[in-house]
Amino acid sequence: MPAQKTPELRAPKWDRLRTVLALGRHGTLSAAARALGVDHSTVARHLESLEQDLDARLFERAADGFRITVLGEEVMRSAERMDAEVHGLLRRAEGAAASLTGLVRMTTPPFLAAKLFAPALPVFFRRYPGLRLELLGESRNLDLYRREADVAVRLSRPREPGMVVRRIGEIRFACYAAASDPRPLEAQDYLTYDEGSGHETARRHLETMVPPERILLRSNATHTLLEAARAGSGCALLPCLAAEGDASLRELAMPQPLPAMPLWLSYHEDLRRSPRLRAAVGFIENIVQG
Repeated sequence: MPAQKTPELRAPKWDRLRTVLALGRHGTLSAAARALGVDHSTVARHLESLEQDLDARLFERAADGFRITVLGEEVMRSAERMDAEVHGLLRRAEGAAASLTGLVRMTTPPFLAAKLFAPALPVFFRRYPGLRLELLGESRNLDLYRREADVAVRLSRPREPGMVVRRIGEIRFACYAAASDPRPLEAQDYLTYDEGSGHETARRHLETMVPPERILLRSNATHTLLEAARAGSGCALLPCLAAEGDASLRELAMPQPLPAMPLWLSYHEDLRRSPRLRAAVGFIENIVQG
């Protein structure tokens, strides 16, 4: 009887490995598809193809998503190393580029994107007609290593290694209520950020001042809190940049003011010499400091 032939394993393609990486990080087909910018059927097809090539299961299917197997974890670690190398290569290539053309991705909290940077964009585009900009208003910290963004402006100091980080300014916070609401601060109900908003310092500061039963609303968005305060729902601790000058709001003096919060600029050190990045950094600093 002839010996059984061992299946010949084929080297996995990069797009299949990226699928494992996304599925391992996000846990469901739909979330992985969003991260990859494809539809969920493509993710399912790539996973099935890779499992056939390796003749093994990488994920166990469950009612609440996908659970990675031991082999899947090994494949994911390899894919993470390859992903880091690919993004490192792209960053170094960008850093060596000499032209002032192409795309720059900038990430910052939504209220800064809308109130501080968006109004200044016409000046930027006139000065750099060859550049395009993605202005990503995000409460979460996008990954500069994986090039989800090229440059970040944040309220918390980045701690990742390999980053150029500097303080470029500060943001003041104050309590605001509707101009039509006559209640003093001690009689107000309160509106504050939730834990996923990216405004942990402001949230914790308000919670040291106010008993929990006085907090009526939590939100992840500055604009939501501002509109709720404007409508008369209560008092919110808001960035002055977002609220000052609004005739429908009034500032209430706080017995324990929140110290001004530093504003941090960061980008990967591989991009230090990129003309595109340097143009964007100069624009950011001029707007914040001017």
